[in-house]
Amino acid sequence: MTPSPADPALLTRLLTRAVDAVARADAEDFDGAGAELAGFDADQARTVLGWVLRQGLEERHPDGLDADDLREAVARTARAAGWFPALDARILVLVLTAALGEHPDPEEVPRLGHALVLQHSLLLVHDLVAAGGASAGPPLRRRIDAALAEVRRAETVEMP
Repeated sequence: MTPSPADPALLTRLLTRAVDAVARADAEDFDGAGAELAGFDADQARTVLGWVLRQGLEERHPDGLDADDLREAVARTARAAGWFPALDARILVLVLTAALGEHPDPEEVPRLGHALVLQHSLLLVHDLVAAGGASAGPPLRRRIDAALAEVRRAETVEMP
């Protein structure tokens, strides 16, 4: 089954399934969900995950965040995801900085596959959003719905 980029319900289910697999350290289910997610439009999936990550960072650090906060997020995620054989802390850093709107020069970044970037994004989503319990804010599904609404809103805004 090839997912449609316009199927927000399926995207939400796959994102939730993948983050649940992270919580269980279930590499097989995580790989399966990641493979299905890779079939979605890369920009849409990355935009939704970036929005969820950015909101999680803003809620955890309402007074702003600094390099130490980002280092701690990367270290905490890397420690928790030791079960994931493709874990690369450099990709976690790239995902976090991209979620904050800082995109490195493509020539400075090794060519990374869409699925690998998604998987690292999901590891961070689990750490920053899903694993935080009640203090982490709204449940993941509500966060994804809000991100999808933001994507739809941005798509309807007419560019000058």
